[in-house]
Amino acid sequence: MGFFFNRITVLSNWVDELLRHGRPEEADGDAPATLVMLDGVGGWFFGPLMMRRALRSLGTPMHTVLFDWHSRPRGNMLADLMGLKRNRLAACRLARKINALHRATPQRRIHVAAYSGGCGIAVFALEKLKRSGLVDTVILLAPALSPGYDLAPALRNVRRCVVGVSRRDCFLLGAGTRLFGTIDRVHTSSAGRVGFRPGKGTTPEQTALHAKLESLVWTPEWKSRNHHGGHTAWIHPVFLARLFQELRICPIV
Repeated sequence: MGFFFNRITVLSNWVDELLRHGRPEEADGDAPATLVMLDGVGGWFFGPLMMRRALRSLGTPMHTVLFDWHSRPRGNMLADLMGLKRNRLAACRLARKINALHRATPQRRIHVAAYSGGCGIAVFALEKLKRSGLVDTVILLAPALSPGYDLAPALRNVRRCVVGVSRRDCFLLGAGTRLFGTIDRVHTSSAGRVGFRPGKGTTPEQTALHAKLESLVWTPEWKSRNHHGGHTAWIHPVFLARLFQELRICPIV
């Protein structure tokens, strides 16, 4: 029942957020830190709107940027998942956006938070950055990337990378990506279900870079945090608010 009620809660909060605040590309532009947000496939912006709702519940001033990487028409989930060439082009746009944000306000810390398929776009973009230090923290919630994907090129350009993993995400990130493929086009259970697994022959540099990687692995105790292990549980606004606090990406008010 937890899965069902979680989905209903996220959906009702999403509707309320849309009606009250809409989904502007940028909000709270004068805040002292920036959070760049990417949603999963389909382009309905469940993840980013729940992130904004979580920050609002904390009373935390944060400049939020909603990055739309999706195909048209809206809701074309398979096109979003399977369009690797188009997705890599979208990642180039995101890399340029991050560079522009840094040039505009170099004193601000920039964080990136992505959900499901959007994690692939975030990782592809981080690989494209020409200099390290632009992004402080990247949060990958239920990434629909293959477990063996080499994160080292992306990790060079961030201070830390946090990955949300749940074995209970067996429908979308298990059967779903085995059948339709991950965002990097591998037919396997996703890293959001089984974690990232460095391949054989890992170099010392890759090993050092993977030290930046922190996995948040779901356990039954997380039910008390409004996370029941399913795919949408990662974007429950109550869970997100606590996560942002624990990761200390929110400026102190």
